[in-house]
Amino acid sequence: MIKLVLSDLDSTLIWQDDHTVTPFALDAIHRLQAVGVHFVPCTGRIYRDLPAMFAGDEAACATAVTSNGQLVYLDGELVEKVPLAHDALCAVRDELAGVDDAYLVVEYGGEKVAVGAELGFVLAHPDNFWRVERALPDVPEEPCYKANVRVVGSFARCQEVASALAAACPGLDFVCPMPGTPHIDLMPHGFGKDHGGDFLMERLGLVSEEVCCFGDAENDLAVLRHYPHSVAVANAVPAVLEAARWHIGPAREESVARALLDIAEATAAGRMPSFMR
Repeated sequence: MIKLVLSDLDSTLIWQDDHTVTPFALDAIHRLQAVGVHFVPCTGRIYRDLPAMFAGDEAACATAVTSNGQLVYLDGELVEKVPLAHDALCAVRDELAGVDDAYLVVEYGGEKVAVGAELGFVLAHPDNFWRVERALPDVPEEPCYKANVRVVGSFARCQEVASALAAACPGLDFVCPMPGTPHIDLMPHGFGKDHGGDFLMERLGLVSEEVCCFGDAENDLAVLRHYPHSVAVANAVPAVLEAARWHIGPAREESVARALLDIAEATAAGRMPSFMR
């Protein structure tokens, strides 16, 4: 039976332009929780973003894997944190010093800061995705649990920058989640969302066969390749479709929410969900 669900958010569970769950999906989460299944947003986003995405329902997102596995919360309490190495972030800044279409963004205390970039350049771009309002010449000394590289260009250019950074900075992994979002996620080398999933699985006394994970983008590959019950939505990138064991419809058809209802019914009956049979 499934007892722990790890779900990516954007373009997986959440598909609306306002980046919030639908009432239908929220009801599915409640039904899942009512039968004792742990629902866990498993996202590259930070924890502070979640309540608004879940229509203010903090109970629906109190247990979460955020920052691609670097920060893990259990019932609203921060229980695990893995910072990005300061020297590795400095190396990224140095590598980007001669690159005019990409810059490092780090987050500290809820503030997103551009490092090594002119603030005017950041603010002038029509898609200031992270609402960066300040720029610094150097990486702050305090621990950092969320960093990205913003690429002002195509997805192909994003992949090109990520490849160059990976070759120059082996202490980090650089992942371009998917087309349409020209940014690069930074994570400790060999690290991913599966770290957070395993931390919760062990804390809750579960085994991997009791875990189900949903995803659509390349930063989901760590969990999709790690757990036997991995699920891709139909709109996922090709690598995710190939990696996942199970496949459901697209995010826009509430496919994840419908799968959650299936899991809730199946777990209450002591069996596996129908979409896995």
